[in-house]
Formats: sequence, C-alpha cells, structure tokens
Amino acid sequence: MSAASEPTVQQWIEVAKVGRPFGVNGAVHLQIHNPQSALWRKGTQFRVWQSGAPAKTLHLMTLRPANAVFVATFVGVSDRQLAVALTHALLQVAADDLPPADDDEVYVHQIIGAQVFEETTGALAGQVVAVVELAQTMLQVRLTDGGEALVPIASDAVVSLGRQAGKVVVHHLADWHTGA
Repeated sequence: MSAASEPTVQQWIEVAKVGRPFGVNGAVHLQIHNPQSALWRKGTQFRVWQSGAPAKTLHLMTLRPANAVFVATFVGVSDRQLAVALTHALLQVAADDLPPADDDEVYVHQIIGAQVFEETTGALAGQVVAVVELAQTMLQVRLTDGGEALVPIASDAVVSLGRQAGKVVVHHLADWHTGA
C-alpha cells in the first residue's frame, strides 16, 4: 500500500464530560470545555467514549445552562436509565469538524507536542507534553535536560502559542522548573 493510499487515523477531541442524569426524561448534566463554541447547536453529532465500551454517536437535541454546568438532551436518550448509562462518558468531535479557532485562540491538541523555546536566548528548551488543569491552566513541558516545568498559560510567562508552527515561546522558563 502506498503512502498516498494509506487510511488516515481520525483524531478525536474531547469537548465535554457527561455528569449525572437530570430528571427522568433522559437529560444529563454536561461539563463543557468551551460553551461559546459553535458546536453546541441542535443536531451536532458527538462521539461518545466510555472506557471498556464501544464508541457510539449521539445527536444534540437541546442545551441550556444550569448553574455551573449545562443540561442537555440527545436523540434516542429518552429516560433516566439511558441517561445513567452515559454518566462519566466523554463527548468528542473529529478534529476536522472543529470550528476554526479565532486569531487569539488555540486548541489544546494543536500545542501538545509543540517545541518550547526560551524567549531571551531563542534556545530549544523542551516540548509540551500535556495541558494540565490546576488552579489555572498550565503547560506541562518536558525540558531538554530531562527536567519538567509547569508554565501557566494565562500569564506573562507564555509569550506565544504558535498553533500553526508547533512552537511555544516562554519568558524565563527556569522560573517554572518543577525540579522533577
């Protein structure tokens, strides 16, 4: 099989986590990662992933805010028992189906694996291995010297998140070294 005819592997991006059921008619609580996204409209198709179960597809019917989360209904999920079966599931979309990010935005999957450079020297300092949610969102960086750094994204430490070039520039990376 030539490289041109090899099938591509679909990259699935988590966009929400399903919480507990809401009521008796199949509604569920959702923890949505980006509620402002254009994805959250009637008819959007989501891949449902649960550990140990085959993936399935659901189509969004309704969505409304409910305190710090959202309440959603899906086609075919019509009672509490079906909603309970979705508890802790992840809702995913194909990376190709994500709406384009705004100029000042980046999707997490676009920066995992990005090379990290020190602003002051221009030297390669490491690679982004994860985005971690602590008290604030942090880039977990594996440093070229074998160490690790946790760099807060929403700070002056991150000079640029280049989603196209796979490049992140950090100011004073040494300040964020974890000693690991």
